[in-house]
Amino acid sequence: MFEVWYRAESFPPSFPRTHQMVFSADDLAHALFVTGRAPEDRSKHGVTSVYEWLHRTTIIPAYIRRAPLGRLVRSDLARELDRSEKVSLSYMLGQAMTGIFSEKVVSVRFLMHVDRYWGRHGVAFAPNTKKRADLFGQRLSGTWVVAEAKGRSGPVPQKVRDDLTAQKRTIRSVAGERPEIAYGCVAHFPREPDGSEFLRVLAIDPPEEEPEAVDLQVDPDKFIQAYYEPFLAAIDFGEKKMRGDYLVTTLGRFRLRVGVLRAIVDRVEQAHNGRVSGLHDDVTDILSRHLPEELSGGQFLDGTLIATKWHDALAQEDWSEYYSDKTFW
Repeated sequence: MFEVWYRAESFPPSFPRTHQMVFSADDLAHALFVTGRAPEDRSKHGVTSVYEWLHRTTIIPAYIRRAPLGRLVRSDLARELDRSEKVSLSYMLGQAMTGIFSEKVVSVRFLMHVDRYWGRHGVAFAPNTKKRADLFGQRLSGTWVVAEAKGRSGPVPQKVRDDLTAQKRTIRSVAGERPEIAYGCVAHFPREPDGSEFLRVLAIDPPEEEPEAVDLQVDPDKFIQAYYEPFLAAIDFGEKKMRGDYLVTTLGRFRLRVGVLRAIVDRVEQAHNGRVSGLHDDVTDILSRHLPEELSGGQFLDGTLIATKWHDALAQEDWSEYYSDKTFW
């Protein structure tokens, strides 16, 4: 398990200001899956979204390592990337940790990149604004949230903190409802007093709206359809089999297993064949009836399963020389 500290600023009082998130490599893989922007329109893209997800997901065993006490550091390879590659890595880590924060702290069950919904269902944004959040989703309570993801390879500059604090809500409403929480997350590696650099998350919830904030015209049924279709594409990518209530496929070379509750697969397939109406309510009903009370082995609140076998890679000490003169051991 990994341990990452977060700091939440301007959030409602019910949220701890500073606390620790505990999660696994499976959680990271799941977060990278749901925050990806590639749509799953089978007629146009085929399995493109699966390749995109595999590309994003494999940054974890390539560039992230587990230090003592579960803290996350970058591998030597990550520090040797050129500037543009580091920017890309930081962006994807920002999205991954926004996904982790959303699930573990904000209790978001469905989180998705705005562009995935846009690409699948043709959502139109205001023509004169480029400002909008990356991600939106629905909490277990049914209310909507909006999230902006950022990443930094070092500390968060004061300008970025000021921008996040001053940044107004860029999405006024989702499906006709005002988002309950609209926050920005930055995954970053601040330098500690002993010189070490561990992954941390800064989250800020700006209270005011941008004057040009947009209304996201979302159909809850189509939202659920767009959410699950990439999972179904990933399952189709390999050889399918049943594991308990889950239909799964194993991507052996990537040391990954992907699955979805079979009842959800069947219902989303019906939506793909034209029966979209009622999908949101049907899926939430399936989750209430079939989701185990205690999640384990890569199971998630959305009825999906993502299990990794990355222990050997994450445990490599191809970062320890950088910390050899530090005292954090």
